[in-house]
Amino acid sequence: MKQQQPRRWLLELTFKAVKYFLLALAGCAIAYIVAFMLEYWLITEVIMIALEHLLLRGPVLIGCLAAIAIITESIRY
Repeated sequence: MKQQQPRRWLLELTFKAVKYFLLALAGCAIAYIVAFMLEYWLITEVIMIALEHLLLRGPVLIGCLAAIAIITESIRY
């Protein structure tokens, strides 16, 4: 009989967080380029402010989540 693998919900959450973080960065980059080409300076400034906050805190939080996931998976086995 095949043994069922335990669910690794924290590891799955980490992968989803990384995926959506990178998608958000790509979306902001595309929106910035379009706003810059169309000369919407207010939108470009708002995107730059949002990216400054996203790029400062996002990788730190995702790194902490990844470290916790790795530690818990290592302890489990």
